[in-house]
Amino acid sequence: MKRKNLLLTVATIGLFWPMGHAFMAGDGFVKTVTAPIAPINGRKAESRANGLLNNSGVSYSTWLRRGRNYINRREYEQAILAFRKALRLRPAEEEARFLLAWCYEKRGLEGLPGDATDWDMLAEQEYLAAVSLADHLPARYNLALLYRRHERFGEARAHLEHILLTGKRNSLAQMAEAELSDIFHQDMRPRHIAVDIPEARKNAE
Repeated sequence: MKRKNLLLTVATIGLFWPMGHAFMAGDGFVKTVTAPIAPINGRKAESRANGLLNNSGVSYSTWLRRGRNYINRREYEQAILAFRKALRLRPAEEEARFLLAWCYEKRGLEGLPGDATDWDMLAEQEYLAAVSLADHLPARYNLALLYRRHERFGEARAHLEHILLTGKRNSLAQMAEAELSDIFHQDMRPRHIAVDIPEARKNAE
């Protein structure tokens, strides 16, 4: 009788063991048990970034305000994330694109070692988007400065001249006029006077 009960017990365990093993090997169980748990203390920056990656019902204006606050603290990567979240909610807002482009430029000018990101290209794309959406004049001005930095003088002049053609006589127009004059002299200036003036080259020899 005891032997019969023992055999019955062994048979029952053998019947249910594969099912239990399959459940424990399932994706849900493995992920729940084996997923590492990040420490909470000392991870404020990571926690803040993770919060930015999730809208969590935050409005467009709130993301814009947060981005400006990050700019004031010179936390450009955090500002970039905030403006990108704002644009996910309102892709056609030229102000958010302008601010995002500006942050891309500032991030690139930091010149961090090992950073291979083409921040100027990203900034150019967002400036152009702001211009195409609403002829955003500050975006045109900043784009002209970016082009001048890369010695793309013709494109820089085109945006500055457009600002002047609007007929608005404000501080932006005055800056555009001064910048246009500087670009003209920089673009027209010979690389070396002896290259362009034969008499000077002859006297130099």
